[in-house]
Amino acid sequence: MSINDYADNLESVARYALGTSGAIEVCKQHPDVTISVGNLDAERHAYAIATQTLKRDGTMWMREDVMSAVKHELDMAADDGCPVCGG
Repeated sequence: MSINDYADNLESVARYALGTSGAIEVCKQHPDVTISVGNLDAERHAYAIATQTLKRDGTMWMREDVMSAVKHELDMAADDGCPVCGG
């Protein structure tokens, strides 16, 4: 697996965990924009989902990489609605 594939897969797992837990939403008009819901319990649950995905998937990801990817996705999510359309 190339380093780019590795990074893309980590990002996908992080977004999946955050979306499934309800920690982020995706703008209906701009699917590439994520919005933080601001729910700390949901964010903690996202870390748990990501960890379980790591264990279940059996890939060679390092736990620290997965946790960093979740944190990065949370940091990149907008705080007050979509910055493009305000939605």
